[in-house]
Amino acid sequence: MKKILKIVGIILLLLILGGAWFAFTPVDIRPDYLDGAISVEDKAKGKVLLNQMETAYGGKDKWLAHKTGSFAQIADWYEDKLGLSGWDVMPQELQISSTLGTENCKLKLLNGPNTAKSWDNSDYDHYETSATGDRTLAEDDKFKMKMDFKNYWFQFPFRIGEAPIISYAGESTVKGETYDLLYATWGSEKPNRQFDQYILYLDKETRLVEWLHFTIRDKLKAIHSTAQFTDFRTIGGVVAPFNQYITRGAPEDDGPKFHENRYQWVQFGEEKVMR
Repeated sequence: MKKILKIVGIILLLLILGGAWFAFTPVDIRPDYLDGAISVEDKAKGKVLLNQMETAYGGKDKWLAHKTGSFAQIADWYEDKLGLSGWDVMPQELQISSTLGTENCKLKLLNGPNTAKSWDNSDYDHYETSATGDRTLAEDDKFKMKMDFKNYWFQFPFRIGEAPIISYAGESTVKGETYDLLYATWGSEKPNRQFDQYILYLDKETRLVEWLHFTIRDKLKAIHSTAQFTDFRTIGGVVAPFNQYITRGAPEDDGPKFHENRYQWVQFGEEKVMR
């Protein structure tokens, strides 16, 4: 009996250690091309690709000149049986207004039990406005991370250039089309526990980001996913995708979809484009 208990104890210990390793060891999504230190040439080529990408989306100066951007979106995590989405209902309809180039934004839910309220992130503080119009610091951060993500994804083509580590990362083929890869991260070239890694798949002709391979350090260090962007439209001279599909793994893996965002309208300045 003691021998059996000892074996069970060892198995449990191994499971705990394995779980801890999975939770705290950051996955590395760098392609084989970046095996070793990033060269000066690849850093320079990465900056060229970044500039080409920003130009393809309309140009950073034109984007910033709008000062604000807004959108309505349907966020669908399908049945979301485990409640992983963090939203009130599924699908969640929402509206966000952003101060471009910043983390400041305002959220309004368009369905579910909290439609009378709104939330805003302002200078790193998180506020809630009640149905009667009273604005106070939010008692909980239920929607803060959701707002951070939504706001950043909306601004992504013009914010990713803030990453101090930018490099050309070779090429890869997804569904028969070959893309130039652009690597972006913070902190260190190699993976670290604090900062995410991004691999942008740039169309060789349009220079738009059609696929994005990324980590999710804030949730699980070992998790990585892919966003596919489609239905690009121009609003006030700025290009934005109206569909975003999230799958598990890398673009080349063709993993299952578990989440999607469908923009219903996007507005920059005075111009608003409906779906």
